[in-house]
Amino acid sequence: MTERGFTLIELLIAVALIAILAAIAYPSYTEHLRKTRRAEIAALLIEEAHALERFYSRAGQYTNTQGPPVREHEVSVGNGFYAIEAERSEQGFKLVATPMAETLMAGDKCGGFVLENTGKRDNVGVSGDASVQGCWGR
Repeated sequence: MTERGFTLIELLIAVALIAILAAIAYPSYTEHLRKTRRAEIAALLIEEAHALERFYSRAGQYTNTQGPPVREHEVSVGNGFYAIEAERSEQGFKLVATPMAETLMAGDKCGGFVLENTGKRDNVGVSGDASVQGCWGR
């Protein structure tokens, strides 16, 4: 009579192979999630910049000193992984997105994002090394 089933050694080998595959796939998966979050925040910054430019084309300035703010909220609240802050003057603005602590983006290689009214895009909190060149999707 033959016995059917797996031996303990065969089961341990299968579990070890699954663990090795997971250890290889997980960093790639988290980097894909980070890349998605970076693209999302870059799009939000560009959307906010467009709203400020539309206001500038109507009012001739980026701030509204004679009435209520441009919007109910000064700028977007971000996407849950970044907080967006705006520095506005009459003739310019600077949008800064900083990663929130204790999220997936804390400690990201790209750091924060900066978008100015001149179109200048930069990263905050990172050196100018080549690994951050693709942070804005270029």
